[in-house]
Amino acid sequence: MKIKYIILGLAVITALGISSCGDAEKKSENESTSEVVIDTEEDMEEVQAEFENDSVAKVYEGYLELKDALVQTDASAAAEAASNLQSKLNAMGSEVATIAEAIATSDDVNIQREKFSELTAAMDSLLKNAISGGKIFKQYCPMAFEGKGDYWYSSSEKIRNPYYGDKMLKCGRVEGTIQ
Repeated sequence: MKIKYIILGLAVITALGISSCGDAEKKSENESTSEVVIDTEEDMEEVQAEFENDSVAKVYEGYLELKDALVQTDASAAAEAASNLQSKLNAMGSEVATIAEAIATSDDVNIQREKFSELTAAMDSLLKNAISGGKIFKQYCPMAFEGKGDYWYSSSEKIRNPYYGDKMLKCGRVEGTIQ
């Protein structure tokens, strides 16, 4: 009788694990195992954030380019976007530029994703203090970094996970907004 309950318990735990990021295994007809298909801008329902400072607006645009490259699991595009972001951060005199530099000089997408986590944390106060209109969505993936979980920023409520790319493209949820 105990074995029956143990098996039932394991089945429930497995089902919960699979449903926590339910579409991790699902692929649409347009997705292949080697290429991520990102929704068009129309489908993504992007919200433009407005900033009091033009430099911060450019940094945020650079951050989004880097995030999108990581969603695509494209290490070279991520390095290029991080290099551009580093230049924008250097122009502001921001110490955050060193994190962008670490991403730019790496060709390993897993290291880039770890540094992107640091970059996101460092961007928090920069974005919160500078937005004058629109919204920035703070998103969270509970599965990132072996279940530790982590955040990123987006201009859309739709989840496009930079920590897993095509492996768990839609894994995550909106945790808050900056307005």
